[in-house]
Amino acid sequence: MKLLGAILIMTAASLGGVLLLREKKQRQDGYRSLAAALELLRGELSSGGIPLDLGIERAYTHAKGIGKAFLSTVRDGFHDLGEHSFEEIWDKALTDTCPWLALDTQAEIRKLGGELGRFDLELQLRFLDACISYLKEQWQLQRSTYPSDRRVTLGLSFSLSALLVILLY
Repeated sequence: MKLLGAILIMTAASLGGVLLLREKKQRQDGYRSLAAALELLRGELSSGGIPLDLGIERAYTHAKGIGKAFLSTVRDGFHDLGEHSFEEIWDKALTDTCPWLALDTQAEIRKLGGELGRFDLELQLRFLDACISYLKEQWQLQRSTYPSDRRVTLGLSFSLSALLVILLY
């Protein structure tokens, strides 16, 4: 019975480490997906001076992952545009689809939402470029630290599980 308890403790602690790593990997993929979705939006807006709602619709059709979910939420919010400002719709989409983003990243994306649709096209494209660049930097940072994070997280979870088994038995 003690052996079964020890195996369960080790499995639970190890699984906790694996799940934490999975979450970090999904966060890393989320940064990349958001940057790609905004690049699609930038491409649509720069290609012919189309309205913002049509640009979001077109970008949505080609986006993937969390970027697609974000654009979908913004797109769906356009029916509330008279009751709410575009900035409020953008903020709600960000809060609903990306609550895991770091606060500084959320602030950068919110700033973009506050500028889209307000100024001339060139200025909107510059704000999009700045936000895309920021998201790519964050993605590269997440990507570069992931291998060491993986080693530390797995090492700590396995060590913790072994320590718990030793202490409890």
